[in-house]
Amino acid sequence: MQIRKGTANDLPFIRDLTKRATDSTYFIEGMGDAATATVARYVDMSTGVFENALSSDNHGVIVATQGDNLLGYVIVIHDNPEIDWIMVDPAAHGMGAGKALMIAALDALAERKPHATVKLSVVAHNERAKAFYRKFGFLVTGPIPGRDIPTVEMQRAA
Repeated sequence: MQIRKGTANDLPFIRDLTKRATDSTYFIEGMGDAATATVARYVDMSTGVFENALSSDNHGVIVATQGDNLLGYVIVIHDNPEIDWIMVDPAAHGMGAGKALMIAALDALAERKPHATVKLSVVAHNERAKAFYRKFGFLVTGPIPGRDIPTVEMQRAA
């Protein structure tokens, strides 16, 4: 597995990877049409978000690959340290791609702001993701109001 900076060459793969990742983690029984529409919007905007992050001084984009396959990606925001998007292909779960992306993301954020608190958001019912983030020192700090899909914020103190 290789961890590297994202490039424009990764763009053709972002939407499909995001769809597979969100399909496997965002949905639970009875979520309703509003949640389905929200996830569809995330998938549709993922390529644009990735592309904009590539050209921003305030963002970092890191990808995990194996051969020619994109396993996952993470987008970080430097000025207000945040892991903004992290997506791992469900086919790559358990291969260490998520762990490698988190380590690279946290290192990139610490490089710019060594003692800053880092935040992220996660779908409230995604216990697997919350447990994963806890391994890196993140704790749930509360709900994020006004979301179609119940979401919580997690923070990691410096």
